[in-house]
Formats: sequence, structure tokens, C-alpha cells
Amino acid sequence: MITTLFLLLLLGFQLWYLTSKKAGSTVQPSYLQTILRDRRLGRIIGAVLILLATIIFIVRLGIMSGLSAAIVGLMCAGSLVVLLRPFRVISEKAVVVLYVLFLTLEIVI
Repeated sequence: MITTLFLLLLLGFQLWYLTSKKAGSTVQPSYLQTILRDRRLGRIIGAVLILLATIIFIVRLGIMSGLSAAIVGLMCAGSLVVLLRPFRVISEKAVVVLYVLFLTLEIVI
């Protein structure tokens, strides 16, 4: 469950980042192009994903622990997106593989 919440934070921050004018126009997959046609809608979807993950963190971990986990997760997601996205180091396939790996570890352990 925690892995899914961190993935929601990552997706929300990435949507928010891609809708900014400073991100530049790079070649995007077709599913991102449809979302990013309307920048306002992309920002709303990103904010909803971040807010949803934060609320679930608070419900599962308590107020202070949930807020702390959401803030730390958002900082990690932001660092990954801002540092690695321009260089295209990690693709969408790699994110899916890492998500499945960490979700399997979370379920097993």
C-alpha cells in the first residue's frame, strides 16, 4: 500500500512538472499528450493525486506520521522528477518494473 501511495505522489508531481512552462516541450507519449493539451486539467489531476496520497497516508499512519511521510515522499518524487526527467534516465517501463518489484517486496516482507 505504501508503494502505491509513493507511486501516486510520483505521478502527481510528474504531471505538475510537465504542465509547467519551464519543463520545455519534449517528445511525450500519446497518453501524456492527451492529458497535457489542457495544462489546467493536468495540474488539477496532479494535485488530486498528491492530495489523495496525502489523505491516505494520514488515514493509515496518523496525522503527524502521515504528513511527514507525504512530505518526505513528495520531496523524493520531486527530486527524482527534476533531476532525472530532463536526461531521460528512467523510462515509464522502468518505473513500472520498479513498482512491481517494490510492491512484491512489500507484500512478501
